[in-house]
Amino acid sequence: MINRVIERQNNISLVKSSAAAWALTALLLFLAHILGGALLSIPAAVGGLLSYHLTPRISPLLVLRLYKGLQVSDHQMPGLHRMVRDISSRAGITNVPGLWLLPSSRPVAFVTGDRDSSALALSKGILNTLEVDELAGVVAHELSHIAHNDNRIMWFSEVTVKMVKLLSIVGQVMVLINLPAIFAGQRDISLVLLAVVVVSPVLAMLLQLALLRTREFAADTGSAELMGSPKPLIRALGKIEGIPTSLFKRWVTGHREQKGHTLLRTHPPVNERISRLKKLEDDGKPQRTYTPVTEQELVEMLLSGSRTRRYAVEKRDRGRGGAR
Repeated sequence: MINRVIERQNNISLVKSSAAAWALTALLLFLAHILGGALLSIPAAVGGLLSYHLTPRISPLLVLRLYKGLQVSDHQMPGLHRMVRDISSRAGITNVPGLWLLPSSRPVAFVTGDRDSSALALSKGILNTLEVDELAGVVAHELSHIAHNDNRIMWFSEVTVKMVKLLSIVGQVMVLINLPAIFAGQRDISLVLLAVVVVSPVLAMLLQLALLRTREFAADTGSAELMGSPKPLIRALGKIEGIPTSLFKRWVTGHREQKGHTLLRTHPPVNERISRLKKLEDDGKPQRTYTPVTEQELVEMLLSGSRTRRYAVEKRDRGRGGAR
């Protein structure tokens, strides 16, 4: 049952993503055509194709250093490395992402790079907040972005939106230059041109946000598929959403909750994500779970004070008859 629902949601996400991407491309080409005909539409089409197929290879090491991240080795965090390797194998990612630790106390997780070279960043806050199975659900969500080549899709949408904005500026300049002739009655202004020039940047942004939200839903479904159940990610999202953020922290960290209409959000509302994930729930146990850590790895874990370590030690004590 759950596999059929996942397949249906994957197909819906694919259709929505394709529709948003094609609509964004059509908007770019239409704007270029009415501004300059083939002189602009052909370079715009070439630019759109290149932006998708020639995604720049930005080193994950460079990106994570900007966030003051610290790369951790297999020896330092063997349990988490094993989890990432296991989930990467299920997702078909042959080059396992590097693991980075962020100093932030807020629950943060993201990936950077592509299938060939990528990195997974986890904050101390998220390690202290989530249990191991919940953390595995979040890791599966992030690795789904890599498996789906979402970085390429995001780059394409970003470049296309910037090209639309640039052409819009060109159109506005053309109107301003011709204002004296228009007022003198020597030239006519096209209302279609004026409307497209004004509206196209806003429409392009809305299409991009719709594309980003669709990819987030697809990554949620990917997490449920990789874990065999949506429950780990549901519990993780519930915990992260329930963490209060003080006004002082919002000022200091720059954290802002995304409020307002759903159309203006880069991420879907958490309650909507949880609602969709609950449609994938199955009464049975998860079909697949992360690979448990070994006794030696438990001793070697160096993330002192984290919930991950406490959970692992509890599991070890239960095995020895010392459960609370």
